[in-house]
Amino acid sequence: MSVHARSGAALIIAMASTFSAFDASAKDVAGRYVSLYAGPSSLSSTTLTESRTSGGTASGDTSFDTGVGFGGAFGYRYGNGWAAEVAWDFRRHGVKKIGTSSVDGDFASNTFFVNGYYRFAKWGDIRPFVGAGLGWTQEIDIDIKRNGRELSYSRSGAAAVQVMFGGEWDLSPKWSLVGDVRLMRVSTGTFDAEDAAAGGRISGDIKYRPVSINLGVTYRF
Repeated sequence: MSVHARSGAALIIAMASTFSAFDASAKDVAGRYVSLYAGPSSLSSTTLTESRTSGGTASGDTSFDTGVGFGGAFGYRYGNGWAAEVAWDFRRHGVKKIGTSSVDGDFASNTFFVNGYYRFAKWGDIRPFVGAGLGWTQEIDIDIKRNGRELSYSRSGAAAVQVMFGGEWDLSPKWSLVGDVRLMRVSTGTFDAEDAAAGGRISGDIKYRPVSINLGVTYRF
């Protein structure tokens, strides 16, 4: 876990604790809930080198298209503003360029999180919230197509963290519309070729730090 991620999570917990101390009206109804959400996702550039036995090398700053993220969660609200959930998140971004080489492909992840939230008192019809999560990335996959050939590289088991902030608007006693921003960070590591016999290798300081904007719905049991 990076220093920035730990600092962000600590700040959110401290903010929530401070507000809960003097804001009793932040309490909501206790009970289980499910959520579904989706939206656009952006991915900051990173540095990598991809070399091939046949096809040469592409190296340098790598940029990505705006991608998409979606997921779902099952959780429990404790009736005092706090909530905990287990969530699944998928994100995918197209690869545009590696250094000066135009390429095609994608950079995608499949991650499971344990998240904690604090929901504040309503501001008008909107109940703002903050949250943080610890996760396990089942797979991060990079597919790169250049010179008419696509090769795939992946890693699994990476640690992940995220912070969230957004708002909730009640549609009925059971249903809510939810919007949030999520900042995710995954620990760095080595990507291996999925087909070792294909003659491809990828290396570098490969960072995976997507930021997504989600719109979704929550149903409270």
